[in-house]
Amino acid sequence: MLLANRAVSRPVLAGVCLLATLGSASAEDEVPGAGSGAPYVTDGNFRQEVFESALPVLVDFTATWCAPCKEVDPIVDELASEMAGKVKVVKLDIDDSPEIYQQLRVNGVPTVILFNEGREEDRIGGPQRREIYEQYLTTMVEGGDMLDTRLEMLLQDDYRQHFIVSRELEDIEAILAHRPDLLSEPFDDGRTPLSVAIKRPSVRQKALIEMILSHDPDIALHDLMGIGRCDEFLAAVEADPDLANQPDPDGATPLWLGLMGSVKERDGHCARALLDAGAQPVSSASFYLPRAVIFYEDPDLLRTFLDRGMDPGETDEQGMNTLHLATMYGYLPLVEVLLEHGMDPSTTNGKGETAAEMVRNRQQRREELWKERGMLDTPEQHAAFREYREESNRLLALLEGAQT
Repeated sequence: MLLANRAVSRPVLAGVCLLATLGSASAEDEVPGAGSGAPYVTDGNFRQEVFESALPVLVDFTATWCAPCKEVDPIVDELASEMAGKVKVVKLDIDDSPEIYQQLRVNGVPTVILFNEGREEDRIGGPQRREIYEQYLTTMVEGGDMLDTRLEMLLQDDYRQHFIVSRELEDIEAILAHRPDLLSEPFDDGRTPLSVAIKRPSVRQKALIEMILSHDPDIALHDLMGIGRCDEFLAAVEADPDLANQPDPDGATPLWLGLMGSVKERDGHCARALLDAGAQPVSSASFYLPRAVIFYEDPDLLRTFLDRGMDPGETDEQGMNTLHLATMYGYLPLVEVLLEHGMDPSTTNGKGETAAEMVRNRQQRREELWKERGMLDTPEQHAAFREYREESNRLLALLEGAQT
């Protein structure tokens, strides 16, 4: 099997690796409930249904509240029916079965993990075209080389973009040995791996950007903001002031790129210097500027943007304004600034909740979740929850006081 030779391997829950004959299904390989779409597996039967399966297995990690999961789930249901007897296709609800989700280090949903002979072959985060899942399954059924399949799919721009922004750096490093231009070759639409990485904030974004830069890619003018080379961009703005407000091909403004590309860990994001150079603090296309400002948790930065004309009442695709965002993240000092600025705490988000209702609902959900998962059983756990409640109640009191 291919991934026995991978440069990086993920821990499998029990390290099971059964040598079985592909395609020889037995009664034990039929998941209860099969026949009407993909059945669900749980923490209790995951070993039997996945690690001990004689068939290749696709597991769709999903959740009822997850909007992107609704793109993947129907595809998985179709494949479960169409490839029955050749592969096993199942789902796992991460809320009902958190143990497997955590132990396999699944970082979000939807995530599809492919297993063969009890070990993980690959994982795919985020919605993908049906053909991607189907090609992986076909390769496993036919005993093909998964590396060859992955390299073939990486010839497709959409999959390569997804691979670069979603995979662990070790996975990317392993592929670079076979595809040296993975991080430097532009995509057909003119975007580059660097520009795509700058627009996808994550805990690994900084390291990914540094990895891409180590391969000497061509750097677009706008991307200078996202990698912290502000002086070079500001020099270009001095020669052509219109650049300060000119979005890149995806519609991201220089201000947004400078803030989100920096992702707080980068010092000297130069947002104030760009504002001084004439940049207007407005959102464009699907790049919502207030979120970028809120991420810094910096009251002075927020005041600067408000003073320069940023509209705190502007909403994102979920109907959340700046106050809703600051409340959602629990940034009390930012909520104080926004209320001082005159924001109305009675405005509702896309779900019809005021900021105060957001806090109360989150308190209730968290307490229920902690109880369900046995996270309030020790004095230390109770102390941690009390601390959360106290912080949450301070935020609630601030919002309710401003609303009266």
